[in-house]
Amino acid sequence: MSEPQPVAVGEAQDVAVALERLRAGVRQRRAELATLGDESEATKLRLLELKTLEWVEEPPLFSHRAGWGRLIVLLRKVFFHAFIKWHTRPLLQRQNRFNQVASQLIQELIAQQTRFAAEVGRLERELAAARAAEVAEAPSTPTPEPER
Repeated sequence: MSEPQPVAVGEAQDVAVALERLRAGVRQRRAELATLGDESEATKLRLLELKTLEWVEEPPLFSHRAGWGRLIVLLRKVFFHAFIKWHTRPLLQRQNRFNQVASQLIQELIAQQTRFAAEVGRLERELAAARAAEVAEAPSTPTPEPER
């Protein structure tokens, strides 16, 4: 087996920054879950997932080549800026707007469904109480049997 390589100071700082961002994201998700209301946990998680997928972004340009990486990334950026950006940006903006509207509509529908479920529960309780009152008010004397 090979011995572990020592980690450079810059890499350790990058890892620390990445971990802190991850922790901040987890804290934010927990806070969002806490503020969503009475929905079930599964619904909360799906709404959070929907919220995170609402935005479509341009992919970051990178190269895995060590020596030529910066040049490759620069050429990709120039090509993207000159030939592709003018076409894709309006599409991304339109898709993001659609995603936002759809997300808002779904959240409103879930809230409305929750209100309707509460209203149905209230009406069922009122109906049960009315039936119980009707049974209590019924005459307790037996009805006479018809003569033959």
